Amino acid sequence: MSLETIILEANDCCSFKNQEGHSEAIQYFISKKNNLNIFNFGKKDKNEDEEIAYFNYRDAKWYAGRFIGEAVFEFNNLKYKITINPRFGNTQLFRMLEEVYNIRLPHSNNNLEKQKEYQYLIKKLISFLWLNLLSKANKHGIPKNNSIKFQKGATIIGKLDIRKSILPIYTEEKIISKYHEKTPNKIITSILKNAHRMLKSEYHLTNEMISMSSKNAIEQLYTTKIDSGYISENDYNKIQYRDIYLSYKPIVDLSWDIIKKKNFGNSEDKNKQGLSFFLDVAEIWEMYLRAILKRRFLKDGWIIRNDKITTYKNNDFSRTLIPDIVLERGNDVMVWDAKYKRMEFVYFDYDRADFFQIHTYITYFKQNKNVVAGGLLYPFSKEFDSYRQERNKANSLYAEEKNNIQFVVDGIDYSNLTDEKISTEEVNFLDRISAIINR
Repeated sequence: MSLETIILEANDCCSFKNQEGHSEAIQYFISKKNNLNIFNFGKKDKNEDEEIAYFNYRDAKWYAGRFIGEAVFEFNNLKYKITINPRFGNTQLFRMLEEVYNIRLPHSNNNLEKQKEYQYLIKKLISFLWLNLLSKANKHGIPKNNSIKFQKGATIIGKLDIRKSILPIYTEEKIISKYHEKTPNKIITSILKNAHRMLKSEYHLTNEMISMSSKNAIEQLYTTKIDSGYISENDYNKIQYRDIYLSYKPIVDLSWDIIKKKNFGNSEDKNKQGLSFFLDVAEIWEMYLRAILKRRFLKDGWIIRNDKITTYKNNDFSRTLIPDIVLERGNDVMVWDAKYKRMEFVYFDYDRADFFQIHTYITYFKQNKNVVAGGLLYPFSKEFDSYRQERNKANSLYAEEKNNIQFVVDGIDYSNLTDEKISTEEVNFLDRISAIINR
């Protein structure tokens, strides 16, 4: 007799519906985070400590974190399905990914918003992104290594190996020559082939989705004589990319994520762990902001830096600073942290730790650069009108009037979720940043 499924649903960063009486099941779900299939498209190390869900003591409710997706599992002989939806809708999720990867994902807004099978939706999305990353990576063909080959015969290929030829020249009247040959990187090729096969069999990848550039790269994969055998975690971690093939790192990382998830739920504990697919929307939000800021300000000479700063290098308390977005033009910089948290302009929405963090970043850059502005960038759930804009802006750091560093809480207003309105609010956000630069 099949069990009736108990559905616990929430939008990301919001409370779960129908959670009364199911606290232990939610805690079990949280405890199994390491077993969840969480797919990354950016910085892998940034979601390790992030909670998939948490208990809010202020209103005594369970809340979803910043991940979206779906998990099915059994707990205490009951079947559960936890679904976490993007709070601004599937259409906006696709819109952000289109901006990040500069692609158009084939979709209908109505169909996307009606789509409730998140395992299907996310798998399909991963297939599109994999194809796009493969197409962009394949600038110089499949990554190859230089290998040394030896040839025994009557003719010389490459250079004569005199030492190795001494015996065979007398016994067989043959010489041994040495030459260099470029051969496909076995580990990278195997990972890509295994991922492609999984995408076809389990992730709804069809021939209709494949562009000509992606098709060319896939054909190159299968013309190699390398068998797509078992690849260990150690093999993956040892991959080194020559400069010419650095563009392959994102597609190889995503492919490894796809491969290593295959056995999830297929162990002896299959029925209890179930299936799961999740995306980190905070990661996508950060990449989206970077993309639109770069598109708007690159023509004005601003570039986006990728900083990973080690402080107190020779001390036991050495720490790494990783600001999300740093824009630089000559000696001028702007420092931003992308925060995919609920922001409705109430006191507790302004997280103390976030403010300490961004002020630390700004103070660091202030030592050697002219910091023009900095702050926190949110997706707003309530209208960000002129009154709110003035209440979330200071003309100097700490409002001490001893410097000219403008500090703001800003972002994109998603209080009205229509395509036209979102496009307008995106432009309004970029205009506000532009006004800071040109003040």
